[in-house]
Amino acid sequence: MRLVQRQSPSPLHYATAFLGSLATVILIVFALTGDLAVTARALATVDAGYLFRVFVVIGVVSLSGVVSYRAGLWNIGQEGQAIVGALAAISADNAAGAVMSAALAAAGWTLIPVALRVALGVNEAVTTFLMSLAAVSAARYFVEGPLKDPAKKGFIATVEAPYMEPVLAAVLLAGVLAGVVLLYRTRVGLTMRLLSSGEEVVRYAGKQPKLYIAATLGLSGILAGIGGAVEIMTRDAGRYMTLQQVSTGFGLYGISAAWLGGLHPLGATAASLYIAWLYQVAVNLKVAGLPALVANALVGTAMAWGLAGYVMYKYKVVWR
Repeated sequence: MRLVQRQSPSPLHYATAFLGSLATVILIVFALTGDLAVTARALATVDAGYLFRVFVVIGVVSLSGVVSYRAGLWNIGQEGQAIVGALAAISADNAAGAVMSAALAAAGWTLIPVALRVALGVNEAVTTFLMSLAAVSAARYFVEGPLKDPAKKGFIATVEAPYMEPVLAAVLLAGVLAGVVLLYRTRVGLTMRLLSSGEEVVRYAGKQPKLYIAATLGLSGILAGIGGAVEIMTRDAGRYMTLQQVSTGFGLYGISAAWLGGLHPLGATAASLYIAWLYQVAVNLKVAGLPALVANALVGTAMAWGLAGYVMYKYKVVWR
């Protein structure tokens, strides 16, 4: 058995992956509940406002993944970049300033992986992951120190982040989506995607690969940071960070949506709605008394099917 690259890949393979993911989720939920009625209720109960908020956040982060992965660059530090973006949003006075601060903070946080990749050739998957771990420690410092709210006596938490209206969040997602789609219609965007074929190919095309690596990883980090800011600002209540809730997991969810959506901006956005629904299902199961880690399990299956869809899209199995 061997894998052979397809001459004419079909997007239907991603549809197959989606159906496989959906079937797997239904089986998992039924296995956890052991009751068909409870399973149906967990799958069908939806809070439209909550679902929309989660969808917008995952959508922005998923586009961060699309930007880096389509260029063959493995930024897996979206969680840490989102944490840094949320911290920057907390320290801002208004929503617009929070988005700008989050973008700048996340860009700065990505500088170390960028510098190591460009100057020394250190794999960005390792450095972005390690920076995510560092982001958790940095956030805990700010929660207990510079951003701590003294009014919350006996409860260690930051001050409140400014509020962002859901409509503005939707406009922001639409703007980011349009920006990424338009980017890939420019020479800069095409060169970014050309990086996936190797630095030598970009150099042969007359471009500086290191410059485009830095720009791609930087843009990916910025989008993840904005996603983190949007997440904390769109909460109806509790727009603060605690020691126990530094990491929200939306970085992982965004990565899953990017792969399940075929690393296409529109596909990733559509997959983000599906991942948001999975998150809603996990919340429903938590209300029913099941562990909170169910959310990661459900999203993990979506990521696995997303990767499977990518393999099916690119290759076919030959049994000889």
